[in-house]
Amino acid sequence: MASAVWHDRPAYTLAPLLPQSRHVVLTPAIRWRVIVEEVIEITHDVLLDAVLRIRAAGETSPTSIADLLQIPEELVRHLLFQAAATRMQVTRDGRVEAGTSTVSWIYRDLETGELWPHPAKEVPPIALRFTSRNRARFDRGTAGRPIPVECLLMDTKHTTAADPTSVELARFSRASADPNRRTALVSAGEPCMIASPVVALTSGHAVWTTRGVPHLTLSQRLTELGRQHESVRRWLATVPKSAAAPQTDLPLRQAMAELREVSAERKSTHQTVDDRTVLSRIELCLSRFVDQVRYAAGISGVGVLDAATLATAGERAGLNRDLARTWARSDPGTAGHKVLRLLAVTPDIDQSMLSELVTCASDFTAIVPESVHAGALEDLANRTLDLCDRLVTTSEGTGVQQAG
Repeated sequence: MASAVWHDRPAYTLAPLLPQSRHVVLTPAIRWRVIVEEVIEITHDVLLDAVLRIRAAGETSPTSIADLLQIPEELVRHLLFQAAATRMQVTRDGRVEAGTSTVSWIYRDLETGELWPHPAKEVPPIALRFTSRNRARFDRGTAGRPIPVECLLMDTKHTTAADPTSVELARFSRASADPNRRTALVSAGEPCMIASPVVALTSGHAVWTTRGVPHLTLSQRLTELGRQHESVRRWLATVPKSAAAPQTDLPLRQAMAELREVSAERKSTHQTVDDRTVLSRIELCLSRFVDQVRYAAGISGVGVLDAATLATAGERAGLNRDLARTWARSDPGTAGHKVLRLLAVTPDIDQSMLSELVTCASDFTAIVPESVHAGALEDLANRTLDLCDRLVTTSEGTGVQQAG
């Protein structure tokens, strides 16, 4: 089940583990260092606001600005220096904004091919001690009162991953039409492992992200490994039962909330959201839609399907041959590839929903961010939300407890 090839790879948590976390799974991944550029609105600073507005009107002399406001020239110079250091400016609609940048890491899970949904801060690797091919331990807490954490390595046959696309990168910053708002790669991919908490629920186990959101595909994978391997079953038996999930919202609902938020911002008079930002949320919704269908139907997320089989499944669903083959050859984590894998197993789902999923995914693939028509993008966002709403409505009562 596990290979020792990953034993020498560093392992990281994407956020601090919850105090009660005593069991985690280790999943192979590739990570990249990124710089996330963002813009924040500055409010409630009357002097700074006045200085910047006078400068925006054409007066650049600190002495003249000080005379106009009847304040010390040293204060004006300090405010102008502060504005330059944080890239403050007055926007066309009269708001004062400042630029910020943070260095983070983003991770792509090798088993699913998907980027984890949030960037992570720079943290030291976990001090793992492997006790067997697929078991390890590390200590939390203080040196005087260490808290042991038991680890299970979930291996994968995949060892490489594609670099994040521009649409995927747009997911990690509130990008807008301003080119300064972006996420940029600043390193090559590094092999590593991610440590994620395991929660034992009433009828199974779930892999939880460190931000309190279930990872449906990895939860299914863990359940399958438990059925296949006695050693995994014994390990899972040591995970204490949890009375309730840390968070009841499934990933699809969170993806829908993000798409609704950026769609509303795009329509507002104060923000112009970049096309890639909207596309990134549409792609995430389509991906989470597939995850939810597979999860609710108990369809395995693993298994090798060759490109020809996937392409044939797409053509049966109405895709033209070229698009079906393009999706079949695409990376496993992309929306098109995931849709084909779903079509190949003929899930028990309303066929009109399945047809609309194929249509939305096809339209997403056809859109080029540099030339997308605003009306077409808004229409696709609305159709995607309608589709996901239908699935959420029909899935009411389906909880993470059913992962087993």
